[in-house]
Amino acid sequence: MKTWIAGLSLFLAGSGALAQSALRLKACGARPCASRGIAQPRSILPRQHYILQFDSYPGPETLAALARRGVRILGYVPDSALMVSAGEGADLAGLKVAWAGSLQAADKLSPSLEASGKSALLVIFHADVDMDEARRLVDADGFTIIANPDLLPGQIVVAGDGRVAELASSDDVAYILPASTDLVAGTPLMACAGPLTEAGPVGEYATVGSGWAKDAAGGVSLHYFFQSLTDKLQESVVRGEVERAFRAWEAYANVRFVAGSMANAVRTVAILFARGGHGDGFAFDGPGGVLAHTFYPAPPNAEPIAGDLHLDADENWHAGTTTDLFSVALHEAGHALGLGHSSRPGAVMYPYYRLSSALTDDDIAGIRALYGSDGMQPPAQPPVQPPVSPPSPSPPSPPPVKDTTAPSLSITSPGVTIVSTSAASIRVAGSASDNVGVASVKWTTSNGNGGTASGSTSWSADVPLYVGNTVVTVRAYDAAGNWSWRAVTVVRR
Repeated sequence: MKTWIAGLSLFLAGSGALAQSALRLKACGARPCASRGIAQPRSILPRQHYILQFDSYPGPETLAALARRGVRILGYVPDSALMVSAGEGADLAGLKVAWAGSLQAADKLSPSLEASGKSALLVIFHADVDMDEARRLVDADGFTIIANPDLLPGQIVVAGDGRVAELASSDDVAYILPASTDLVAGTPLMACAGPLTEAGPVGEYATVGSGWAKDAAGGVSLHYFFQSLTDKLQESVVRGEVERAFRAWEAYANVRFVAGSMANAVRTVAILFARGGHGDGFAFDGPGGVLAHTFYPAPPNAEPIAGDLHLDADENWHAGTTTDLFSVALHEAGHALGLGHSSRPGAVMYPYYRLSSALTDDDIAGIRALYGSDGMQPPAQPPVQPPVSPPSPSPPSPPPVKDTTAPSLSITSPGVTIVSTSAASIRVAGSASDNVGVASVKWTTSNGNGGTASGSTSWSADVPLYVGNTVVTVRAYDAAGNWSWRAVTVVRR
């Protein structure tokens, strides 16, 4: 039986030259990458990752045909390409593949790495990679894993003087970018898995296209419509925070958001709070993890889903704290306008972010590159005269405010975040405090062990170790269910 890539090469050799557009990868900068020849891998592995580029956008029929032939679609690559993995025997005949090849090692290295000094890295693996294999890979290349429970599946934070080029050359690795200081320090963060297309998520290695079709002035005007709301916040707060996020982008670029009248109208950002599977093929995962997702503009997405912004209704949404609706909406609105993720830590469009009050210079440069810098301010509206009505009765007393303050937690022993030892166990100790009291302190390890520490405000735990790296994560809980965490990496020789 011929291998799938050998069969692909034979098919392309006999099919004649097809129209080929350039790929849009971050490694190539603002311009699309130069056209590439057909890849001829030197060896065939049980699973390899390839880009298949088509002569037009791969619609539902192409996606279904690939699935029937045993090709797993991992994401969309602008323009008109898919990242896929497959085993032997997959047949691509008749699918109008214009180009096929793998990401090169240089394609996987963020241009921001040089400026960051490569002190800590966020390593993103392809979605079908076994993460035990991924951890062994980064260890073999000389890196130390830094624990962070806020990380999305398929991602690892590493530090140390490891071999970055060798790591990037691995077929399992999709992209490497600077890790923010918040990721390294364990600051609680909000995560975004990236913008979506009907063909799947857009990889971090890819850059965006041209956004929405422009008007005569080079800008864009979009409608927005609240299709459903969350019961975690008052309706006025939800609408106000999302609209405030839209206004933030309007202030710096030639874009405008106007309230619409229906969710499925063209050039309308439909805002939907939903649980689990909600009809778009990208189910939410419940509290924590992915907070929201947004579909890129048209193209590549078709109407009416283009630009739509979906938020997980199971999240404990707040305004101005913890899972902050404004911060999430600000980030997702960037995707709705056509921006991808930034590799610059601290930017609103960085894949991991926390409470945001304003756009950064990097975000502003990105949106102006798409739509120009002349803000489209909404027209002035005449003042609305309030209706005359009889005095209303005094409002009832508001319900008590739920405690949302997480405990304060510190690890005092060992006194560093990465420690080396030859012992079969290590004592981890520290302190915790909370405004309503610490209920418990628990620990887990990357090897699957776990337990409850002795004590609460002053706690300790004896943690067993295996040879190699063990990440010990400690969490402190209060009676209201709030929690915080800290971690230490132990290297047993």
